[in-house]
Amino acid sequence: MRNSPKPKIALISLGCPKNLVDSEVMLGLLDQAGYPIVEDVTDADIAILNTCAFIEPAQEEAIEALLDLAEIKSAGDLRAVICAGCLPQRYGRELADEFPEIAVFVQVGAEPRIVEAVQAASAGRHTFFESSTGYALTCDLPRWRSAPQWLSYLRIAEGCDHRCTFCTVPAIRGTHLSREPQDILKEYEQMVGEGLREIIVIAQDTTAYGHDLAPRKSLADLLRVLAPVAFDGWVRLMYTHPGGVDEDLLNAMADLPAMVPYLDLPLQHASSRILRAMGRPGDAEEYLHLLETTRRIMPDLAIRTTFIVGFPGETDEDFQLLLDFAAEARFDRLSAFAYSPEAGTVAAEMPDQVELREALDRMEALMRCQEGVSLQKNTALVGKRMRVLVERKAPERELWFARSYRDAPEVDCEVKVETTTDGCQPGIGSFCEVEITGAEIHDLNARLLGT
Repeated sequence: MRNSPKPKIALISLGCPKNLVDSEVMLGLLDQAGYPIVEDVTDADIAILNTCAFIEPAQEEAIEALLDLAEIKSAGDLRAVICAGCLPQRYGRELADEFPEIAVFVQVGAEPRIVEAVQAASAGRHTFFESSTGYALTCDLPRWRSAPQWLSYLRIAEGCDHRCTFCTVPAIRGTHLSREPQDILKEYEQMVGEGLREIIVIAQDTTAYGHDLAPRKSLADLLRVLAPVAFDGWVRLMYTHPGGVDEDLLNAMADLPAMVPYLDLPLQHASSRILRAMGRPGDAEEYLHLLETTRRIMPDLAIRTTFIVGFPGETDEDFQLLLDFAAEARFDRLSAFAYSPEAGTVAAEMPDQVELREALDRMEALMRCQEGVSLQKNTALVGKRMRVLVERKAPERELWFARSYRDAPEVDCEVKVETTTDGCQPGIGSFCEVEITGAEIHDLNARLLGT
């Protein structure tokens, strides 16, 4: 009797790029085991939802997606649903009790058991795969590359040892665990060999890399290991911590030929009083000195930061200090979030919680301040030539959307490239040279230069 065909699998990945890497590993393992992978849930027999639970909106998104999949299953269009990642990690078996229609749950660290999870779901069993401290990402684990095919994430560590009072990450993802430099180098060489155009270095805190290795290493050491590999694409560094950015790291970045002059530096605030309440270092004066150092070593450096407004105890004076700091620091990219208390964190129990309406008003004021800075910085680029990475085309128009070295995917802005029907046409997923012709608050306008 012939074996029945293996069920078709679709995976929905929510949350950050670090989560996406886990999703790609799970798909790679399933593909290796012979399971057909499909993009659309409507074409699948089993759906996997890899969830984020870092903040309340992410939890709400995950639960809504889980309910949608449960509804599709109840209509008879899916045999089973698997919930993986941060949501089952944060809420444990309580989540299985809340969602009896979900067959299998897979906690963080149990991703290598995804084939077992699919087998259990396919057989109609209800199972909970608990977190494993023994799992560590290595270059030998297969990855099913997600679109876009020209970009991928190189995760160099897992977990976090910081204890920011507003953050749930250490409780969900565990303590910091660095990969060995030679294992990272091997994966980096594989990525380069695959023809990727952009490789983005990520971790919960990339600057914490190597402090747990023996002998002790640093992120600067790792970049020097990667530097000899010839790569004509971009390497981008994300998720740094201000306490870990020093001259050694900046010089190593500058010495890596493929490294774009871009630094993702979430500062969270500028008031020393609020920063201490957050469990973070620094103050406005220290941060301005740090920014001066980064721009001295890398003059073309584009700096992105993130702030939290409305943190418990934040006064009008604290917020005005933050506004003044942002205006003086002149960040290329700035994101702001209104604080919301997360169950289980120290900050959620702090006195003097700021009303949400007040926090949202402060966030709006901070973003208005940044808009002026952003427009000035963009205007200064008009007339300059830039290398951009083209990612999509507008339908029925000779308009292409690209990113410059100043733009990380998903979180930053775009360069809108105009072409003519009888002129050169850029290729999706390829680099091209453009001249900046106009500036908007966030985006740039450009024309394609001949090749």
